[in-house]
Amino acid sequence: WTYKATSAPGKTLTVANGLIYFVTLDGRLDIVKIETGEKFGRLKTAGHFEATCAFYQNNLIIASRYGDKTLAAYDLEEGKYLWKINAGDIASEPLFTSEGVFVSALYNHIDKYNWESGERIWTFKSGGQHRSSPALSQNTLVVGCDDGTIYALNAEKGTLKWKVATGASVFATPIIQSENIFVGSSDSIFYSLNLENGEIVWEFQADRPIYEAAATDGEHVVFGASDGQFYCLDFESGEELWSFKAESVVSTAPLISGDVVFFGSLDRHYYCLDLRNGNKLWSFETKGRIRTSPVLWGKYIIGASENRFLYAFSPPDSLSTY
Repeated sequence: WTYKATSAPGKTLTVANGLIYFVTLDGRLDIVKIETGEKFGRLKTAGHFEATCAFYQNNLIIASRYGDKTLAAYDLEEGKYLWKINAGDIASEPLFTSEGVFVSALYNHIDKYNWESGERIWTFKSGGQHRSSPALSQNTLVVGCDDGTIYALNAEKGTLKWKVATGASVFATPIIQSENIFVGSSDSIFYSLNLENGEIVWEFQADRPIYEAAATDGEHVVFGASDGQFYCLDFESGEELWSFKAESVVSTAPLISGDVVFFGSLDRHYYCLDLRNGNKLWSFETKGRIRTSPVLWGKYIIGASENRFLYAFSPPDSLSTY
């Protein structure tokens, strides 16, 4: 099925309880039934601006790029906002956990909020703006910064544990697997870092800057670069296993499911590759450029494009188990 929104969907899609939540560039949050593609509901966010959302325990946290109330919590069961606050301009996705809401903002701060009240628990002043979203593991919050630094904070206290300087802005969101952090930088280097102390485990030199998050299954690490090159590296060593060339910028985070990997490109295609060798299994052409990362729910792969459409499509029968 396809679903036409009032404006282009943003970077992220959130799925929960058979529903998909996404914010459009005109500031509306649409809720769509995954099985049918029918609209389930729609909310108006704080302004006519790009926003992102995160889901936790039947609550949504909505973060807006601009506006007077840039961070809000919405109770889906009660159908009302719990709180709205001015958290500064936010160009990243909030991290919503049982410990609180973590936000990396454009005003050179990383903040933690109480998700029930919206009260700010702590704030950490960094050296630049943040377009990288935070990642959390083992009480360590990791986030990239426009100043080229990767910061690791104590998630409970908001104090600095360590920081690592790269050669240029870090726009990509880090991912964490076991004791390893994986993140690319616009210095064209992809980094594997130790979660505890920030030591560089290995580096991989790509040909062009890396703007999007990676994905891993514990054996492979996959990510795309701004020249359309899509790489698969060995988890432990960083050795290149294979690469695939799209026709334009790799503009989404990849999605791994079983032995396949999905990602989108500004060439208007979602690609499905064999994770074992990089062979293209199929591709899906949309009617607009793609900047929304794909998600998987049951038998559906869901993505979106800039021409206002949300797409749900199924792999060929040979891949129907993924």
